[in-house]
Amino acid sequence: MGNFLQKLFHTKGIHKKINLFLVNKVYADKEKNYKKKRKLLNAIGYDIGEGTRIVTPFYCSAELHIGKNCYVNKNFNVYGNGKVVIGDNCDIAPEVTFFTGGHYIGDPIRRAGKGRDYSIYVGNGTWIGGRSSIFGDISIGNSCVVALGSVVNKDVKDNCLVGGVPAKIIKELDQ
Repeated sequence: MGNFLQKLFHTKGIHKKINLFLVNKVYADKEKNYKKKRKLLNAIGYDIGEGTRIVTPFYCSAELHIGKNCYVNKNFNVYGNGKVVIGDNCDIAPEVTFFTGGHYIGDPIRRAGKGRDYSIYVGNGTWIGGRSSIFGDISIGNSCVVALGSVVNKDVKDNCLVGGVPAKIIKELDQ
């Protein structure tokens, strides 16, 4: 009977929706609620490290791992079914978007061909500026800065400031 009810009401899906509602609406943007939000997000399968603060609204359809002592500002979005791993001590500015899914180029009848998933890795101590977009199978190194409004579609080595569309190295930073 329990399995039937679980299938009928999709309890895992309902649990996720309830927790996301609590994170995004009930506990939204209140300093004292960061621990509660982290606990609710961990309970539905996201891996959010100790001391990490997430400002809401927040949306994620991919596998997500965020390290310790990070700050993720409002309107953080992760689209697709891939994977995002963010290191420790990272700062994510408002309206940053990670795209972990895409398509191969299809035939002339439908150019969005077979779907594909991407993995995105962000190194420790990195700061991603507002309204930046990150996509593809890429790694952003440790201690990097991604300038405001950048589109990152290639790997970024450690200690670099990148910016632009597409993002290019602007300067190498002190170590």
